[in-house]
Amino acid sequence: MSTTCPSCGTASAGRFCPDCGVALNATCRECQNPLPLGARFCNDCGVAVATPTAARSRKAMVPWALAGASVAALALVLVFRPGGDEPAAQPTAATPAGPFAQSGAPAGDPSSVDLSSMTPREAADRLFNRVLSAEASGDTTQARQFAPMAVQAYGQVPQDNDVRYHLSELYRVQGDAAAVRAQADAILAADPKHLFGLFAAGRAEAMGGNAAASRTFYKRFLDAYGGEVSRDLPEYRDHQQALPSMRAEAERLSAQ
Repeated sequence: MSTTCPSCGTASAGRFCPDCGVALNATCRECQNPLPLGARFCNDCGVAVATPTAARSRKAMVPWALAGASVAALALVLVFRPGGDEPAAQPTAATPAGPFAQSGAPAGDPSSVDLSSMTPREAADRLFNRVLSAEASGDTTQARQFAPMAVQAYGQVPQDNDVRYHLSELYRVQGDAAAVRAQADAILAADPKHLFGLFAAGRAEAMGGNAAASRTFYKRFLDAYGGEVSRDLPEYRDHQQALPSMRAEAERLSAQ
């Protein structure tokens, strides 16, 4: 005769529920005391009657797993509000290609990162990574969409030569040659031989159609390269894998 499990409601004809494992019309395995329907412990000696099965454990975990996935998905969307009403999407952790491939920005699976603990600089670097990654993949629409957000994010952090170079790249994505040159000039005003300043200035002049001026800056970059790298500045260390690619590009463009 079929019996309905009093614990989970599953129909059963045996001594134990096939779903959750609760005893049905059983006797205690220790003292043989008759057990009430659905009992989990002997009411005479206290021995456990049955242990819920893995199926029950999995059922109990499903709502929590779904809730965790929802929170992770929401975090990816609501990671950053750049001062406006619309939340921006979380940048991916893909590393941008090209001469600035090693940006020094945080890496790893975004879903494994506690986004609420990110500093303003980390958030800005994540947006920067997204912009250059999108550009490298040919998605200029996405790159231009996120570039202004990244620019605004860098406006909330202390300005140094590394930030200024990041800004110059973001302005380049937006096609603003004057803004690229302004960031280059700010770098060179503080450090006339800084590789990032010279490289950004070369790009700015090329964007403006000034080929001769662009070549001049790239040649200055190449002349300064060895001495600058030996200075071991923090920004050079952060981008040590990108610098050779920058040099290769400067050599190619300076020869045109």
